[in-house]
Amino acid sequence: MAFPLRKKSFRFPVTSQVGSSFDNIIKISSDKSVDKNYKRKFFLTKAVSKILGIPRVFEERHYNRKIDKLQIDKPPLFIIGFWRSGTTVLHNLLCQNPDFGYVNTFQAVFPNHCFMNQWWIRNIAKFLLPEKRPGGDMKFDFKLPQEEEVALGNMQHISFYNFFYYPNELESSIMKSLYFKGISKDEFEQWKQNYLRLVKIALINTNGKRFVSKNPPNTFRIKTILELFPDAKFIYIHRNTYQTLYSFQRFINSVHEGVKYQDYDIDLHNIKLIELYKLMIEQYRKDKHLIPAGNLVDIKFEVFENNMVPEIERIFEAFELPGYEKARPAIENYHNEISGYKRKSHTLSNDFKRQVDSILGDLAKE
Repeated sequence: MAFPLRKKSFRFPVTSQVGSSFDNIIKISSDKSVDKNYKRKFFLTKAVSKILGIPRVFEERHYNRKIDKLQIDKPPLFIIGFWRSGTTVLHNLLCQNPDFGYVNTFQAVFPNHCFMNQWWIRNIAKFLLPEKRPGGDMKFDFKLPQEEEVALGNMQHISFYNFFYYPNELESSIMKSLYFKGISKDEFEQWKQNYLRLVKIALINTNGKRFVSKNPPNTFRIKTILELFPDAKFIYIHRNTYQTLYSFQRFINSVHEGVKYQDYDIDLHNIKLIELYKLMIEQYRKDKHLIPAGNLVDIKFEVFENNMVPEIERIFEAFELPGYEKARPAIENYHNEISGYKRKSHTLSNDFKRQVDSILGDLAKE
């Protein structure tokens, strides 16, 4: 039975920046404004982060050597594609393989506390965790696989998801964290080092042998990912454009309601989110040729939705990954568990479709 304090609403007295360092929060906020209605939330977030800074020092002192010594000897798998395209269920199914490591929800929020501090922080923080993911009815739990962008923002100041806290800074987040424009060479190198550290922590934390990532912002970063992992495998999943964008707008605005430090014009913001789709598709088409032959699997969500287990097997076969037979019972069990989950069907207005068409042009029909 759920603890009485856990609610279905994605709204908190603090934000997920509590898992960051105090100095990092200050650096992220240095050129941004916090609106009056959210100053208390911002203050409480900084205060908790400051308190957690003490056990963080002890954790790093005890585990830095173990993290640094770990060798990433198996090419990671990267699930890419636009948000709300089926990336989450694909990630969850793949991570049923016990040989795969991943960033879980706890690491996403508390990337600096995954070892000696995890047990007590998790027992306290779990009562603030919502029962369901924002924008849907899927279960939310600290142990479940999660995308790593929040974790990256809590390890250093360059992360696309900083715009969750500062929605009026969307364009700046796109340029700095997706295109790596307007940042120094040292900042870029530090971002890459933090990404490697995040992968190592994930493998240790989940006892995995091969890292599996689900992180839509990485669709912009194929070139950088290949610099870090030259033989990386990519799974690109895509879905009907209109359904994707409608679901994406609802998802982003529900997340903003829980963690934002700023008010924003929702209509203008929704236009920018459609424009983001265009930017991502263009960047993917520009960069996908960089992926070595045989290292890319393309999945259409409408096919995957009705053939989940066979599609997972196809991924294993395409990348010649070992362990499918061992993982199949767990994959099938998870598939049976979620088979009763009904994806919400939305009737899209003509005005919404016209707006998408006017921004995307022919891309909307593909």
